[in-house]
Amino acid sequence: MYRGFNMIRNTKQAFLAATNSWALLAVCVLGFLANSTAVAQPPPGLGEEPPVATEVSETGDEAATYDALPFADEAFPTVGGDMAGGFGGFGFGGPKIEYSASFKLDETGAKGRLSVRAMMQDAFYTYSLNRTDGPSLPTSLELESGSISLTGPFTPSKSPKIDTKEFDGKRLEKHYGEVTWTAPFVAKRPLEESAKINVKVEGQVCGNGTCEPVDETLSAKFAGRYQAASGTPELRAKDTHATWTITLSSDKAKPGDTIEMLLSARVDEGYHVYRFVPGDPDDFSRTLFVADTKSGLHFGTPETDAKLESESLGKTSIEYFNGDVEWRMPITIPESAEPGEYPIEMQVVYQTCTKSSCDPPAGMRAVGKFEVAEKVSGASPQKLLLSEMDYLAIVEHPRLVSWIDEEPATEQTIEAEDSPLTAWHLLLALGGGFILNFMPCVLPVIGLKVLSFVDQAGNDHRRVIVLNLAFVAGILAVMLALGFLTVGVKAATGSAFGWGQQFTNLPFKVSMAALVFAMSLSFLGVWEIPIPGFAMSSKSNEMMQKEGLTGAFLKGILTTVLATPCSGPMLGSIFALALVLSPMNVLVLYGVVGLGMSLPYLALCVHPGFVDMLPKPGAWMDTLKQLLAFPLLFTVVFFFGSIGNDFRVATFLLLVFVWFACWMIGKVPAYANADRRLTAWASAVVVIALGTVVSFKFFGPVDHKLPWVDYNEPQLTALRKEGKTVMVDFTANWCWNCQVNMRVAIDKEGVAKVVEENGVVPMVADWTDRSPEIQKKLHELGSNSIPLLVVYPPDPNADPIVLPDLLTETQVVKALKEAGPSREGGKTARLLTSSSVH
Repeated sequence: MYRGFNMIRNTKQAFLAATNSWALLAVCVLGFLANSTAVAQPPPGLGEEPPVATEVSETGDEAATYDALPFADEAFPTVGGDMAGGFGGFGFGGPKIEYSASFKLDETGAKGRLSVRAMMQDAFYTYSLNRTDGPSLPTSLELESGSISLTGPFTPSKSPKIDTKEFDGKRLEKHYGEVTWTAPFVAKRPLEESAKINVKVEGQVCGNGTCEPVDETLSAKFAGRYQAASGTPELRAKDTHATWTITLSSDKAKPGDTIEMLLSARVDEGYHVYRFVPGDPDDFSRTLFVADTKSGLHFGTPETDAKLESESLGKTSIEYFNGDVEWRMPITIPESAEPGEYPIEMQVVYQTCTKSSCDPPAGMRAVGKFEVAEKVSGASPQKLLLSEMDYLAIVEHPRLVSWIDEEPATEQTIEAEDSPLTAWHLLLALGGGFILNFMPCVLPVIGLKVLSFVDQAGNDHRRVIVLNLAFVAGILAVMLALGFLTVGVKAATGSAFGWGQQFTNLPFKVSMAALVFAMSLSFLGVWEIPIPGFAMSSKSNEMMQKEGLTGAFLKGILTTVLATPCSGPMLGSIFALALVLSPMNVLVLYGVVGLGMSLPYLALCVHPGFVDMLPKPGAWMDTLKQLLAFPLLFTVVFFFGSIGNDFRVATFLLLVFVWFACWMIGKVPAYANADRRLTAWASAVVVIALGTVVSFKFFGPVDHKLPWVDYNEPQLTALRKEGKTVMVDFTANWCWNCQVNMRVAIDKEGVAKVVEENGVVPMVADWTDRSPEIQKKLHELGSNSIPLLVVYPPDPNADPIVLPDLLTETQVVKALKEAGPSREGGKTARLLTSSSVH
């Protein structure tokens, strides 16, 4: 029917190419198994097509359509999250995620809408703004402009995909393809088109086996003006015979609540409107609904109890509602929704007809705002404002058939990403197991074992083969036992990570860096992994003397166990990779290592004379052993590089403690009595535990109690003119006393209380890198050194209170009280430029 009023109608098709860039990871022998999780893998859902950019039109609306006027692409200045190369991630193919920001103003410039758009490559995703119980880093959007304040939260243009399978029921919220977050704001004074508005974005982009950190500051570009919401509560479009109202059952609700939208048409006598068919792209004899702006709320399917009638038109059956009709549509507020205003826009296409003729099709827009609050009182129904619009714009809407959220967010799930074991992993495992044969603990016994089997078999070559295979079975038994042990530990502790997700977990990265570092120290001879006690008992000696198949099998087991001091570091590195593999892949990995270790014995099954080709034991074996420490140290560098700047010093200090603990163990010889060895190990455990606490409590980032902002002289001058009390901390990362002051005297609860009560603005002057502005200010204050804390009273003409050197919390509180409260006495302003203080 609509086609009859538009003789030539444009049709659109979008063809998107899925391009997966990547994979390069330089790995040295088995040591790099610990970090080879960055090797390329198939997209989520092996063998399935990954989510692509078209998903933007599947589950939600673009926040750019807040006012039904899409942001032009050129309105978004783009900042690329190009993390190819470096320790943060490996790969090629350009940025995995690109951010852009824009803002629109109303006609007065006093209000506006700020939008941040993220565009991901195919198969990559970023996390939502919501903090969940899963091991993910949510996206954070922080306003860095004091000229505006947000009046509502950032809301996404579409609902995230919910993954509850990857971490045993823990919730992950992922955005694929493209997503735009939008928030309303008010300006302190009317803004011009040239206004500077900055937004800081922090988070992660994940996919293809890696997760890479994002830390960008965006400068929003002006994208146009919009008209304030206008319209009437009731609308009767020109040349139609129906009056519409669209009403929200409540104008307020709490997170987790569900309200209804009522879409009502009062139809003149003798006229009818057509049915709405969810997800049907056919616009012939249909009423069409589209939720253009959902603001992250979850829209269900409109349904009605009105009686449906039908009429045959040739071979086609026309279905319609004769008379008035009302559709009811549920709207669910997510549990994670923040308090604030949420704009809503619905678009409707309809046609009123009699049995003999039809009016022209009409389009309308319904706009309004919905409030989310922690506590709801005084809620009442709210009618949206209706206005006419071009019906063809709705017919051609990109989300005409996909705007309905099939299930609430708590029910949507996506398949967890598998943890594949690639051919590259297997090749390295095989090679690593083979290299273990040349360790000082292993090589000298290979020839002896083979010759003992030849002696037992006499001239029977088949007997030699059988005994060697029994010996190999013993080696594989030990390796598979280690594999089952690893699976058991994973199951008991829940240490299971999705592919690439382990690098989102700080404790994992720090623990693996410490473990692999300790293993490298073992290779370098700082300490040795002890041989299990049972392997040195008289019972094990009796087992080694046995002959026949049982004896060969037991010798394979004990020989592998006795090689622990040399093979342990390599197997410890395998453990790091095993944490991200499925149980079956863990067993396969250990089995392949055992197979590599068994290669000499399998070769000797073919020709025992190969024993003469084995290299002679000598000092070169220790050199090889020490050489293998360096791939492990490169692995430590990889883990260290993936740790955020705030935790790198703490991690480095922890490695020093681990080094000291290993040195303590190494100072006690293996032949020392049990008490000395036990004491050394207990002391080492205490040192590492104490080192962990000291490192991350005193050298990690500060949990700031104060709303710090970055120092700059113009802002300081402006604050003083406004009569604000200002506290400036002159500090630097390399200044030990400065860090002590921050932790024990300045950034404390008592100080924060006075700062809040007196409306003090705390500023940080970070002198970590050379700053002429800070140096000039220090000279002005009569100081050439830091630490220095300066409190400026609200009187612009008063002298500042200067506190040098080490401080106490009492001194800081006293200085703040002496300076007095800001003249306005209000709460601390939090819309100033946020600080980068650590």
